[in-house]
Amino acid sequence: MTKLVGMLLLVVAMVGSPGQAKAKTYIAYISDSTSGSVIYWVAKEAGIFKKHGLDLETIFINGSVRGIQSLLAGDLGYSGAVGTAVINARLAGGDIAIIQSQMNTLPYFIIGNPNIKSAEELRGRSAAVHIPGTSADFALRLALMQVGIPYRDIKAVTVGGGPARIAAVTTGQMDFTVVTEGEKIQGEKAGLKVIIDMAKLKVPFQFNCTVTTRRKVRENPDEVRRVVWALAEAGYFFKTHKQESIKVMEKYTRGLARPILEGAYAANLELLVDDTYPTLEGLKRTLEVQALSDPKAAKARVDDFVDLHFVDELKKAGFVDKLYGRR
Repeated sequence: MTKLVGMLLLVVAMVGSPGQAKAKTYIAYISDSTSGSVIYWVAKEAGIFKKHGLDLETIFINGSVRGIQSLLAGDLGYSGAVGTAVINARLAGGDIAIIQSQMNTLPYFIIGNPNIKSAEELRGRSAAVHIPGTSADFALRLALMQVGIPYRDIKAVTVGGGPARIAAVTTGQMDFTVVTEGEKIQGEKAGLKVIIDMAKLKVPFQFNCTVTTRRKVRENPDEVRRVVWALAEAGYFFKTHKQESIKVMEKYTRGLARPILEGAYAANLELLVDDTYPTLEGLKRTLEVQALSDPKAAKARVDDFVDLHFVDELKKAGFVDKLYGRR
């Protein structure tokens, strides 16, 4: 019996108890639209995370606000996000930082029922919106500001992500919404019309980016570095492997029609940044807007929201230039 107990103790020591098992590291993508999370999908499906020695599990969390909440709760290692959500979380005391970027402008369109003849006619209409703090929410508010309509003068109903918002308008439940390229094409095929094209404005804005905690940066900088490099390579893969990338988009958008995916691919191709640097100008502009209602934003510095250490290393090593054959 003594020998048996000793052997069992040895086995437990070798295998480890369930409580001692290494926890999985999760990276959340925060949108199921054709532009919001494609780089995470490609990094996973093309085996790029594994190529860089990463055992990351991708998970969908709807909206960057919820993604950052899960990150701060310790449920995630990394999350996709937009600049507005990062700023709000950081100003509220969240110990997070943007470590890389994918898109640095607002690729949005206000789209709605064809009986809406002009932007001024949005006043008093019902709008399918995303939760406050998301890029879609910010884009809609900015678009309304551009045409002189206070947000309070529309009937905003929180619906959720792009696919849900466009569905609410195409089925007649709402009058208009804010969408990216893929949903725009989908809406136009259903008879909707573009009312405001924000993409043409080329507004500097921190759209798709990756965030982690500063604690993660301190305690596991090697993993963070490999995540940044893997996502840069995923961007290159997307741009140079069209058919494979569209197939990945088809999988994660649950079989959107090919013309929609083709249009979304073309838009992403133009907007994705190669060097993965966040847009400091875009963050500065967002802070200026938020400072109108939040005194903390007026005192904040752009450097408070980013950690450029890893993208600087990426540039110094010439990794992106080598990928694209520039050196």
